[in-house]
Amino acid sequence: MMTRFHLLFIGLIFAATSVTVAQQQQMFILTAYGGLFFPANVDFKDTYKSSSDLMYGFGVSLPIESSLFLIGEYGIFHSEALINTPNDSSLALDEHFWHAGLMLKQPVSRSLFFCLSGGLNLVSVKQTSSSASVPEQSVEAAKKVGYFGGAGFEYLPPNEHVSFFGDMVYDYRRVHEQELLGDFGGVRIVVGIHLYMY
Repeated sequence: MMTRFHLLFIGLIFAATSVTVAQQQQMFILTAYGGLFFPANVDFKDTYKSSSDLMYGFGVSLPIESSLFLIGEYGIFHSEALINTPNDSSLALDEHFWHAGLMLKQPVSRSLFFCLSGGLNLVSVKQTSSSASVPEQSVEAAKKVGYFGGAGFEYLPPNEHVSFFGDMVYDYRRVHEQELLGDFGGVRIVVGIHLYMY
């Protein structure tokens, strides 16, 4: 079943596509990135013995104006831990991030751009525990719309179709279910590529 976020996301894509066609621009941008996610949850470091873990994602951008883009992204974060208990339990945290928003690019030099992004997010949170004596059990938080915002730099050589970027983005996601009570947002620091499709 489609959520309000999915409907809003599709509506934004159609709106940007209409603007793009009206401006006779055939360009869109494919994005892929990877890096670290630093969860804001106060128990993450003690439980998973680290303050961060790997995440990766991909997305698409559509130009609205020369320096303004509509962006849609999907990111995946997964972390696992072994709990020293008599049953040798394991714990896994999975978070999926959907972003729909805007990105503003301002030139710093001929090839370097400063980028600001922000918009709505939908973050799914799932924690799974298992052991040799207990079947796997999962707790999943209800999906709710939140927000994200970030900044970064993009290096795009003149007359090239591939650029390289680095971003730092904050996602807000607070869970109110008793089993997963707390802040499950955080900060991602990633590097990636934009592939300009004309």
